[in-house]
Amino acid sequence: MKKVVMLVAMVAFLAVATVAFCNPAAPAGDISMKGPKKGAVNFSHKVHIEKAKISECKTCHHTFKGEGDPQKCSECHKLKKDGKALDIKTATHKQCKGCHKKSGNKEAPTKCKACHKK
Repeated sequence: MKKVVMLVAMVAFLAVATVAFCNPAAPAGDISMKGPKKGAVNFSHKVHIEKAKISECKTCHHTFKGEGDPQKCSECHKLKKDGKALDIKTATHKQCKGCHKKSGNKEAPTKCKACHKK
């Protein structure tokens, strides 16, 4: 019985270690996402990892395959709809606001001025 418990513990440890070392490190500081009309949105990976308990890059970077650095939203989502992907405004509002509303967390902003600071 002890061997089985020890084997399960080792497998669990290796699985966690593999995920931890394979995922790229999130940027340490805040990033600023500039919009063409409203003020920039300051985004903190640290806050989302700690408060929202988001542990996988793929949660937000939906095309991320686990190798290299995840793409910025603007690499696929352009200012105007191009027929391939949603425009950047629609995509970020759907992703960010949608997640904030779904979370039920009263601290997660859903109003324009709460994210767009001038």
